[in-house]
Amino acid sequence: MHEPDDIQIRTPTEAALPGTGPEPDEPAEVPASDALPEEPPAEKPPRFANSYGLVLVLLIASYFVLAVAGDHHYGRMLSLIVLAATTWLALRASQVQRRVLRYAVAFIPVATLAAIALSVFGSENLARAVTAALTGLLVIVAPAAIVKRLATHPIISINTFYGAICVYLLIAMFFASMFTLTGVLSGDSFFAQIQPPQKASTIDFLYFSFTTITTVGYGDLTAQGDVGRMLAVLEAVLGQLYLITVVALVVQNLGQARRKKQSPR
Repeated sequence: MHEPDDIQIRTPTEAALPGTGPEPDEPAEVPASDALPEEPPAEKPPRFANSYGLVLVLLIASYFVLAVAGDHHYGRMLSLIVLAATTWLALRASQVQRRVLRYAVAFIPVATLAAIALSVFGSENLARAVTAALTGLLVIVAPAAIVKRLATHPIISINTFYGAICVYLLIAMFFASMFTLTGVLSGDSFFAQIQPPQKASTIDFLYFSFTTITTVGYGDLTAQGDVGRMLAVLEAVLGQLYLITVVALVVQNLGQARRKKQSPR
C-alpha cells in the first residue's frame, strides 16, 4: 500500500512570520542599454540674445548724437560708429547664423572706416552721399534680421515688442537716408523751404522722415521734387500698415500671453 508523502502543515503564526513563506520573485534587472537616456542639459542662450531693449536704447542714442553733433566731421564719425554698433547688436540679438555674423563682423568695421575716411577727406556732397548710403545699408540689414527672428520667436515677450519698435524706427532711418541721397543726386534742394545757399542738415531729413511715418505732417518741411514726394507717400503708407498689422498683432499676443500666465489652472 502506497504511503502518502509527508505533508507539512504550517500554523497561521508560522505563515505570518517573515522569511517562512514562499520567496517572492525578484524584479528583473534592467540592462544598462535599455535604461532611459539622460536629458542633455539646456543650452545656454548666446550673449545678447533677444536684447532688443538694448538695441532700442542705442537707436535713441544715435538720434541724440545726430542732433547734438550735427553734420561736422566728428558728428558723422560718431553717428556712424553708434549705428554700426547698433547693427552688430541687432544681429546678435536676432541670433543669426554664425557665418552671417562673421561676415558682418568683417564687413561693418571696414565699411564704417571707409565711410569715415571719405566723409573726412572728401567733399561735402560726397560725405553726405557716403554716409547716407552706409546708413541705408545698415538699417536694411538690421530690420531684416529682427523681422526674421520675430517671425520664428516661440514666445511673445516684452523683448518681442521692443524688436517690433526697433524695426519701426529703423524704417524711418532708412527713408531719411533715401531722402538725403535723393537731394544729393538731384543737385537741387530736397525741401521747398530750404533753398541755396542754405543746406538741409542730417537732422532735418531725420525729422522730416519721422513726421512723415507718423503722419504728423507739421508742414514746416515739405519735399519739392516728385521723387521725394513719392518716397514720402510710400513711407507714410508703410508706416501705418506696419503699426496696424505687426505692432498691433505683437501687442495683442503679448496681452494674451500675460493673461494665460496669470489665470489660475
